Amino acid sequence: MTALVARREREKERFKAQEGIDLTLLPYFTEAVCEALREFPVLNARWEDGELRRYHAQHISVAVATEHGLVTPVVHDAGDLNVTGLAKRIADVVQRAHGRKLKVEDIEGGTFTVNNTGSFGSIASKPIVNVPQVGIVTMERAVKRPIVMENDAIAVRWMMNVCLSFDHRALDGLEAGGFLASLKAKLEAAG
Repeated sequence: MTALVARREREKERFKAQEGIDLTLLPYFTEAVCEALREFPVLNARWEDGELRRYHAQHISVAVATEHGLVTPVVHDAGDLNVTGLAKRIADVVQRAHGRKLKVEDIEGGTFTVNNTGSFGSIASKPIVNVPQVGIVTMERAVKRPIVMENDAIAVRWMMNVCLSFDHRALDGLEAGGFLASLKAKLEAAG
């Protein structure tokens, strides 16, 4: 995550001035999730009327912990948005969730869930699938850790755990592992 954390740091002041909202790692993470879901569409699915229905469009539910409980508003067509678009849409649904201003259509139709447990300081968690969806991924806190580099030197790098839960009726560990490997590669290349 070192390159991505540095990218966010470079862009956050300009972003705040231009867009009026804070730039977090969540939109970058969500963009990478959408890209990985294109490669592993079995995770971009819902159970409907007893059948598994896969979707081309990524309608990403975002887990939001409010004082009134957990809600998962949906960023519809998230895969069509860039980081700026995702940041704006996520900020909008989060703000409306906290203000109890979500409409029914704001919480319906999600095809996959992103959870940012890292915002609470968590470095490992076990998310619960947001039924009728078949997958949820958590973005844990990015933290600095000592890492052994290829030349056996030790360097301090930003690292982040990612935790995936999925419905075994829809896919198996091969696809889940492939999705995580793809997501990892996309996050590492995003800087």
